[in-house]
Amino acid sequence: MDMARPAKRKTMHSLERRRHILELLKTESFLTVEQVQKLLGSSPATTRRDFADLADQMMVVRGHGGIHRIDDAPVMGVVPFSRRQVTNPEAKERIAQKAAELLSPNDVVIIDGGTTTAPIARYISPLVRIITNSLPLASALNEPLSDKNPIPEVNVTGGYLYPKSEVLLGPQTVQALKQYHANWAFLGCHGITAEAIHNSNGMVVDTQQEMINRAEKVAILADSSKFDKAAMVRLCELNAIDVIITDSKPPKNIESALKENGVTLIVA
Repeated sequence: MDMARPAKRKTMHSLERRRHILELLKTESFLTVEQVQKLLGSSPATTRRDFADLADQMMVVRGHGGIHRIDDAPVMGVVPFSRRQVTNPEAKERIAQKAAELLSPNDVVIIDGGTTTAPIARYISPLVRIITNSLPLASALNEPLSDKNPIPEVNVTGGYLYPKSEVLLGPQTVQALKQYHANWAFLGCHGITAEAIHNSNGMVVDTQQEMINRAEKVAILADSSKFDKAAMVRLCELNAIDVIITDSKPPKNIESALKENGVTLIVA
């Protein structure tokens, strides 16, 4: 009898912790082990067990270093646009502004769907012609910054609207891109290593590879968290791109690899 009482208290304690974790996920779409430790005072091992139990009950989705809210979990490696949008926003803003400075009037630019490319709508010249598979970017470009600003020409590729990503992908998108020729392609990525550019999903990569094929020059827009980070799918070798725009210098091995492959590094 006495043996059963501590077990009961322990079970109630774990249920209470997990209830708090679920409450936290109502306002935070992703929680790390460290965050929960600080908030609830639990050990790393206990927190990981709580995460595992909640995932087993299909109440959360496990992710790298933490858990996702069910409605905000990655879909086949693609993290929802809403969650990516709040990661490193100041860096992404500076990167987008630098990218816009590469363009000349009457240039044609293909702009990939992503949160690093999205802020470019605030800086791009209305004299530039745009091709994109990004719904947020197309929408933002359709709203001039003032009544005096003309709206630039925007061509949307069409294709399959990938869940929660607000980006158009798939065979229809690839086929639509084949009709275009562009001066530049601006692409995001999931990781940059000394060997290649990587992304997390095959459909994204298929679309981006066609964008590379259609452009005279290619710029990768990526904040510094992407350096020394690989992902499931290799997008291209370093010598397939011309420019990387980022917010701080990469590790020395990557910086050396970029120089060897003739890639210009721009730090915003």
